[in-house]
Amino acid sequence: MNDKQLYSNLAQTTSAMHDTILQAQAGVTDFQEDMEALKHNFFLRGFFKSRGYEDSAELANNGVERLPQGTPIKEFTYSGKQLFDKHDSAKLKNQKSLNAGGEFLANNQFGFAVIAASAGMEGDTQRDLVLTQARAMVVREYLVEHFELDDSQLGTLGMGKHADTSPDVGWGTVQILIYPVGTETPPHKQAQLAISSKTTSNQPVQSPVATAPLPASLP
Repeated sequence: MNDKQLYSNLAQTTSAMHDTILQAQAGVTDFQEDMEALKHNFFLRGFFKSRGYEDSAELANNGVERLPQGTPIKEFTYSGKQLFDKHDSAKLKNQKSLNAGGEFLANNQFGFAVIAASAGMEGDTQRDLVLTQARAMVVREYLVEHFELDDSQLGTLGMGKHADTSPDVGWGTVQILIYPVGTETPPHKQAQLAISSKTTSNQPVQSPVATAPLPASLP
């Protein structure tokens, strides 16, 4: 065997070993990232479940980007303290308070309705955004499950931090805002809270805090 052939064989062997090492390192990295995402999801599931909802990815399923144009024909306003068991929870404690709103939706024609939830100005901005999305979601679920409604006409809007006009400061508010027939449905919000391994498991979700004012109460 001459020197050139020996050198060529060694070069090929070295190149193959290098590729194998790179593949192994990539596999270990992927595995570590997947395990970290799994651990993150496990803890988040417990965190969300203790606050009244199972999966953060579900929060935007029926969300809208904004309130519809125009004035509501009817609205129902609730303090967060009236509906939920804790100021940072989406667990309903007094569901029957929602029945008047549900009965109006079931017995009257309307174009579109939005459950809009807001928090006070204190606390973490991202956490309050998620909390208000969750509160809007669980109120919507209660109305859909207990009243005969076309659920395609019922959206949610988590508004995050907002000036708190409720007497129960720090608890936030929930409104059922009902718009007339012919109201244009606002664009639906794309899901942004699902946790994806290798991309967002360790990155905060960037989502702007809504600044549109809640409509004034109707007489």
